[in-house]
Amino acid sequence: MHAIKRLVQPFALVFAGALVAALILPLATRSSGAAQTAFTISPGDSIVLSCATSLSGTAKGKQSTIKCAAPAASATATPTKAPAPTSAPAPTSAPAPGGTGATFTETFNGQPSNPQPWKPTNWDVTVHSRDVATWDALEPMQAMHGGDCGAPPATHAISSYDDAVFLCRDHLMTAIKASGYGVIYLTPNQMVDFANGEATVRFDLSTMRMSQRDWVDLWITPYQDNLQLPLEPWLPDLSGQPRNAIHVRMDVFNGSTVFKAFTIQNFVETEIAGDTWTGYDTFLTPDHARRDTFELRISRTHIKFGMPNYNFAWVDANIPDLGWSRGVVQFGHHSYNPTKDDGCGTICQPGTWHWDNISISPAVPFTILRASQRVAGPRAGTGVTFAAPAPANASLRFSGIGNGLQVSFNGGQTWQAAKLQAQPLVVDEHFKSYWMPIPAGSTSVQFRGADWWGGEWQARDISIWAQ
Repeated sequence: MHAIKRLVQPFALVFAGALVAALILPLATRSSGAAQTAFTISPGDSIVLSCATSLSGTAKGKQSTIKCAAPAASATATPTKAPAPTSAPAPTSAPAPGGTGATFTETFNGQPSNPQPWKPTNWDVTVHSRDVATWDALEPMQAMHGGDCGAPPATHAISSYDDAVFLCRDHLMTAIKASGYGVIYLTPNQMVDFANGEATVRFDLSTMRMSQRDWVDLWITPYQDNLQLPLEPWLPDLSGQPRNAIHVRMDVFNGSTVFKAFTIQNFVETEIAGDTWTGYDTFLTPDHARRDTFELRISRTHIKFGMPNYNFAWVDANIPDLGWSRGVVQFGHHSYNPTKDDGCGTICQPGTWHWDNISISPAVPFTILRASQRVAGPRAGTGVTFAAPAPANASLRFSGIGNGLQVSFNGGQTWQAAKLQAQPLVVDEHFKSYWMPIPAGSTSVQFRGADWWGGEWQARDISIWAQ
């Protein structure tokens, strides 16, 4: 019965989404009242119908009836996103429900004629691959969307770091293949704020999984505890988890894709109890092109994560008070030898994940200034510059490897030891997360260090952060 319920409810919502499009614009903001109105729409049109309580209805042949449960609520129909003539416009902010803050939204609009590397000014983008042979170029793979941005299953070849995060057809793709270990982290300059109650992080994501060794996750971390490269310590790379965080991770149960959620408090991880055995492929058909909505609702004492359009949650549970109420948001895409037969599933290919319509509500902005160069090192050059000076009380953030890494904020006149962020593991052959004060007004940073036993020293994905 539960399985039938999960199928019927999204079916009703799909019919709700098919009720209006041709006449949608004049009606988009009209209150529904208690009356019923009939609409005829064209094939391919769709809407999203919101109800303050719950939706119900019937479907008969080519007609459907959708009702919003009493008390009567205002129904708002939102047309699907139309193609934009230009790429990557600035994200928007609007008052959050209840007036407690702003809602941050990123829609990745853009219709480039070919896959366009995404280089935003308001997000930190970190692309990491463990094996030394992949430090200059990633392992080649076929990423979704053709060379002309043709829809999946069309693909195009990628191997550069810039190509791992790209825009096509009004949404964002991440694609990476790493035999040793690889991860992409996308971090907006907006923190989720649940100081005054529940807050929401929502995103649309494709659901076709190419390998069980290729997955996504979501981190919420207090600003001062953030790691550029957070990772569970049982995995073979990097330096462990943040001191404090919420972590939501894609997982597998009996071959189906599930999600699990965890709290990390003082480096101790605790799994949050939930339904970790129902895969989304039991109530939807996985698809490269369709992007479904995932939603995290968070407060200091409660976590809910699921797919609201299917009325399903993997986790919906009370938790001990986190002790913090605002966090940096990181979206991750992991690759761990996705073609390996052992545990890769039935397809065994590196994956492309399609992202869209990311929102954080309420959100609190902070400053991110990305360096003009991605890498500093013996071959890449030891200095980086920034388009704007560091604000007061800012921090330098980067990942690095090597012995005795040092930084200079005055062109090499004086040097100081680079400071590691608090992290539970420090391993010579792993990149580590660095976090340290940078003087206000700084527009450049010089790096130096000594090679480690397996290769040269490097600093990567360098940025300045400030609250």
